[in-house]
Parts: sequence; C-alpha cells; structure tokens
Amino acid sequence: MNIMELLGSKRAALSLFAVFSLIWLLPVFGNLGSLGSYDWDQHLFYHGSAFISLTKFGEFPLWNPFYCGGSPLLANPQSVFISPFFIFVLLFGVVEGLKIEILAYMVIGLFGMFMLSRRLGIKIVQSYFAAVVFMLGSWFSARVFVGHTTFFPFALVPWTVFFYLKSLEKLYYAMLSALVLSVMFLSGGIYPFYYSALFLGLYALLEAFQKPDRGNAQDAEQDIWSRLKPLLIVCLILAFAALFSAVKLIPVIEYTNGASYEDSQYNSPVLLWNGLLSRNQGVAFNDGLSGHNSITDAGKFEEAMLSGRVPWGWHEYSSYLGIIPLLLGLAALLNYRKNWKLLVIAVIFLFLSLGAFSPVPLWSLLSSIPFLGNLHGPSRFLIMFAFCISLLSAKALSDIRNINSRHVAAAVLLIVLVDLSLVSRPAIESAFREPPLGINTLDYMDYVHVFSSDKYSTQYPYMLQNLDTVNCYERLHPGIRVVPQVFDTGDEYPGFVGNAFIAETNKSLNISYFSPNRVVIGTGGLSGTLVYNQNFYLGWHAKGKEAISYRGLMAARVSGSDTEVEFYYAPQSFYLGLAVSVISLLLAAGFALKWRQ
Repeated sequence: MNIMELLGSKRAALSLFAVFSLIWLLPVFGNLGSLGSYDWDQHLFYHGSAFISLTKFGEFPLWNPFYCGGSPLLANPQSVFISPFFIFVLLFGVVEGLKIEILAYMVIGLFGMFMLSRRLGIKIVQSYFAAVVFMLGSWFSARVFVGHTTFFPFALVPWTVFFYLKSLEKLYYAMLSALVLSVMFLSGGIYPFYYSALFLGLYALLEAFQKPDRGNAQDAEQDIWSRLKPLLIVCLILAFAALFSAVKLIPVIEYTNGASYEDSQYNSPVLLWNGLLSRNQGVAFNDGLSGHNSITDAGKFEEAMLSGRVPWGWHEYSSYLGIIPLLLGLAALLNYRKNWKLLVIAVIFLFLSLGAFSPVPLWSLLSSIPFLGNLHGPSRFLIMFAFCISLLSAKALSDIRNINSRHVAAAVLLIVLVDLSLVSRPAIESAFREPPLGINTLDYMDYVHVFSSDKYSTQYPYMLQNLDTVNCYERLHPGIRVVPQVFDTGDEYPGFVGNAFIAETNKSLNISYFSPNRVVIGTGGLSGTLVYNQNFYLGWHAKGKEAISYRGLMAARVSGSDTEVEFYYAPQSFYLGLAVSVISLLLAAGFALKWRQ
C-alpha cells in the first residue's frame, strides 16, 4: 500500500483527524476543571441542570427549577441532554464532559468533511484540505471561546449531506441523514438543524433543474421521476428527522407556540469582510473595534444590540477562511458546469448573511416562512457559506491538471493549515481561563429563590448551590411570578412570604420533599389555597387535586383533612413525543433493513 492509498483509507483518515484534533485542542485540556467566560455560564447551566436532575435527584429532566422561577427544561429548544453527546457529561462531569464533547465534534466534523469530499469526487489530499478549511475556520474556535455549545452541531452538516447523496442510490441512507439531523436538534442545535435542512432543500431543488444524463432515450415519465426524486428524498429525510426528534420537538412546539423574537442584527459589508478575511479574529479585540462595547449600561446595551443599533458580539460574525480558500472558491467558477449547484447555494448563504444589507431581500423572505420567523442573527449563515467554500475550494484544487498537482495541493494544504491555526487557535488557547468553582452540590439541600446581581455569570454556580436565579438570562421562559427570598448580597427581598404558604393567611408551610419534577408540602392541618412559590405552567399536577394558578404561582385548594400536597410535573407532550420517537425509530429500522435487502 503506497502513501496515497493509506491516506485515502477511512481508518487512516479518522486516526489522523483524532490525533490532530487532540493536539490542536490541547489548551482546552490543560486544566480540565477550568471555566470559560461569555456564554459559558449559560451553557454549563443548560448541561448542569439536566445532569443534576439525573444524578442528584434521579429524575428525567423535564422541569428546570433553577432559573426564571421555574421553566420547562426538555421543551427549551436549547436543551441538550437527549443528545448522544451528553454521554460525556454523564461519564466525566459537566465541565470535563463538555471539553471532551468539543474534541468529539472536531473529529467528527473533520472526518465528515473528508468523507463528503470523497463522495463528491474530490481527490484525497484535496479532501483533507476541505476538512481543514471548514473545521479550522474561526467559526468553530470562536464558538468554543464564547461557549456557544448549541452551534457545535454545525460539525455534523457534512454527514447530513453525505448520507443524502448516498440515499440517491440506496434509499435506506435517507434514514441516516434524518438521524443526523435529529441529533442536531436533540443537541440544542436549532440553527444547524434548520440550515442543514435549507441546504438539502436547495441542493435537491437545483438538482431538479439539472438536465439528466441520457445514455439511452428516456421517456417523459422517467425524466419527471429523475427530477422529482431528490426533492422527494429530502422530504422523506425531513419527515423522519421530525419523527425521530418528536420526544423533544412536540414539547418545544407546545412551549414556543406564540413566542416571537423581535430583534434586528447590525450588519454591514465591512463586518462581513473582516469576519471572513481579518487575521485578527479575537472576540474581545473586535468587540471593541466594531463598536459592540460602545454602550456601558447593561440594560441600554442589550436594547441597542437587539434593535440593530450596535453590532452583536464578534463571535456572531467570525468565520475566517483566509484569502487562499476564497480565491480557490472563486476559481471553481472555471468549472461552473460541474460546480454550479454549490456556487449558487454559496451565493444564497452569502446574501442571507448580510441581512438587510443584501442586494436581494432573502433574509426578510426567509423570515416570513413558518417556523423560520424566530431565527435571528443572519450573520450565522456565514458558517454555511464557509461550508460551501470549503468544498468549492477543494474542488478547484482538485481540478488542477499537471504532473505536480498532488504536490501543489499538499503545499497549499500546509500553507492554509498554518494560516488557519495562527488565526483560529488563539481563541482555543484563551477559552478557559477562569478557575474551577470547587462547589459540591451535595452540600446544598435548601432550595432558595435568589435575585442575582449578575445574571450573566451566576446561573451555573447558583444552580450548583440549589439556588434559583429568578432574574434569569433567558429570552424564552414562562411569565416570572416568583418572589425571590433574598438578593445575592444577603439582603431580604421585599414582599417575600415563603416558598409555600396559605394565600388567605400568609401562613408559611414546610416543604418536606423537593426535586425538579416533584414537590411535597405539608399543610399543617390548615385549609385554604396552598401556594407554592414557583411559576405555574401547563403540565404541573397536584396528586388527588386540581393544580391551579394563583397569581401565576402553583397552587391547590386544601382542607383541614389534608396532611400534605404533592405537586408533580408530567406534560402530556413529552409522553406523546416519546411514543412517536420510539415507534418511528422502529419503523425506520424496519424500512432500512427492507430497502437494504
């Protein structure tokens, strides 16, 4: 076996990517317990709240009592615990597991891009080139730096496309493409899920316009089928992806029904240019340079950012590719007949990333489509543009026809690898600079509602102490009706009566058992309206009684003969979704076996 045969083998490629990823990510593992800043607190919280429900309370994570006065956990679109990647958190702990998750996504992304490139007919060295350009581009390192874990599933995009392309020949691969899409969704990757679906839809639509190859004469019926087949397969993939994800999708639809995000992202051609080509992709540096930090008041800043008056954080724009991949992407025009589908899709994603600055109003058109209206931040489409350019540049490099083409490709790969490492790796090196917390959650048993002085950095440590951050950092939550017990400075919060009380007399009651999904309160032989100081929401029940809302709080009527009241959270949407997911997975397995035969 010569060197090219070895490099072209799947096992060798996977091994190389695993070793390379471990070396490239070594700074992440320098101190396993160290923490990151920016949004790491929020995303550690998302993982940690599910981890505590499972390990400390032995409950399936349906409800999150640790922020906003109580909020659905599974039904939050950014929930992550059903993802297969959550196994790392269960095995190694929240912080350590998430760092291993970063490694897993990088290896899977590199290998997936290699496999997709080979499927598209790209040569071996050039396939490594495509993998390096996509995963070492600054979009991934910037998301690692700020803790946007729900964007890590963009590393799975190559696999959705790879299995789709294989399904055109063997239909059972459509089930694998659907499965990858569902993993994205279950991992909290709303944007990777939607953007991948959009890519598949566009690719299939463009294939329908492609003139079929005619070795022999084909009748009109065969011609129509060859054009419709890609679209029908994409519809099948999306349908099964929804069915596989139903255990979370149905609760999410129920929870987000009627919710809307009214915001506008500041965009400009200058931001786009710098995001793709500036060799300084430092988030803090560019936040200052772009005007992101121009408003110091936290409340006014958030309002200005969401109204489009100041740029969002630089990580939302950072998608460095470098001049060589971009020029090679343009060079793919020279073979436009072979590359036209990817070229068209790349232009569409580029226009979408410009938002209101686009010469074609694609963003406003997309926002009018059901289920897509709540997507925000058009610059996030730059990740999909980077995906397209990675493939196009590798195709252009693969089209070089001379005796030294392999050596030229290897030289270009090395140059781009060094360039991307110099630009992107500093974010990895500085991502985890905060010391470990050193909090043992088993030392804190009393559940307390707290008003935080800094909601952007305290949700995770407060959760570890069994505290609810009432003034939470979360845009999607039930109406907050909970009255905090204290400020985190230690001062009592005005108007607090108790965590459980009789409404008519304000008599405090004792909570005899607490867990995220279940609470037992002793009545003390009193009668009236028993109120539990947590947000009331659809899916909460009272054992043997009717759970009601009292000024937005959970409540039930009690009489003197009652000794205790048990509240429990069991939303019907979860059980319905679970049944749909299990049945669809079994059906898909049966279909796949039948189609494979």
